[in-house]
Amino acid sequence: MTTAGGYTPSLSPRFAAYVRDYLMDRGVDPAPVFSASGLDYTNNEEYDTPLPVERVGALFEQAAAVTDNKTMGLSMGRDFHYESSSLLIVAMLAAPSVAGGLAFLNQYDRYIDSGIETSYQPNGQPVVFTADLIHLGDIEMAQLNEYLIGFLVQTLLTATRTTVPLLKVTFKHEEPDQTGALKQFFSCPLEFGREHNSIQLPATFLEQPFLTSNKLLYRILANAMETYFSMGDKTSGFVATVCRQIMLEDPMVSPDSKRIAREMGISTRTLRRRLADEGFTFNAAKNLARERRAKYLLANSRASLTEIAFELGYSELSAFSRAFRGWVGETPQAYRDNIRALLD
Repeated sequence: MTTAGGYTPSLSPRFAAYVRDYLMDRGVDPAPVFSASGLDYTNNEEYDTPLPVERVGALFEQAAAVTDNKTMGLSMGRDFHYESSSLLIVAMLAAPSVAGGLAFLNQYDRYIDSGIETSYQPNGQPVVFTADLIHLGDIEMAQLNEYLIGFLVQTLLTATRTTVPLLKVTFKHEEPDQTGALKQFFSCPLEFGREHNSIQLPATFLEQPFLTSNKLLYRILANAMETYFSMGDKTSGFVATVCRQIMLEDPMVSPDSKRIAREMGISTRTLRRRLADEGFTFNAAKNLARERRAKYLLANSRASLTEIAFELGYSELSAFSRAFRGWVGETPQAYRDNIRALLD
């Protein structure tokens, strides 16, 4: 579903590959399951057309019904095929430790999956990592919620080869009829109907090394993703939140600070002050939001340059090309060619 501003929160086409693998492992033909959700199961390359969150949620629910598995999302996360991992997960597993892996996931997932909002509080007691889906429809998201958290915990278990000392797990959806499998897998208190999907960990676990660590691979992928996604941008706090809100607005109607402040539930003065605390003006935040959206569309969609320019609010391709060269130092087409070469 598209937001009021024309922006569609989406997930990587790799989610299609994950469901496809789950179904085929159980001898189920994925074609009719995907068709019922309006998706093509062959559309699963990282730079194929991104999948709207609502359709992925419907796909998960349909797969759960076809396989008669009320905890299908958890099963998918637990039995994940790591050979089908996205570039993001490959890089995360190559990180040196739990702390590095979670920080990397939090920093870069927003460029791959615009429909997932993550947050990471490594300095708290306990440490909290959240992963929330952005969607506006009434599609049930329980299976997808449980997949995100189940996969995250399974990845930590796979990387550390030790028990993940969970203190608490929370889900946004209401408590399902059957929770036995969830309780057995997480082995910690579970709470439903909460504000976030989250895991809570003791701070000491952040030091646990990843046995999957590969320093050279991690350095190569981290440098590549920094170059082609964030261009050295380290913002993960208030500026990132403002950018996300700007991207949810209509690109053809340039949002002003009053509107964004109102949508965020704060005063315009507070908005500008908090941006200034991170060294940004509101106009700089708008430009950063456009840059991030442009990079995402160039890397993760087959939209033409003209279509992307229009999506970002530019009436002419030449104006978009000039702006993009100013942000990145290369043309939009050169950027697209380079990032796809990394993914090949």
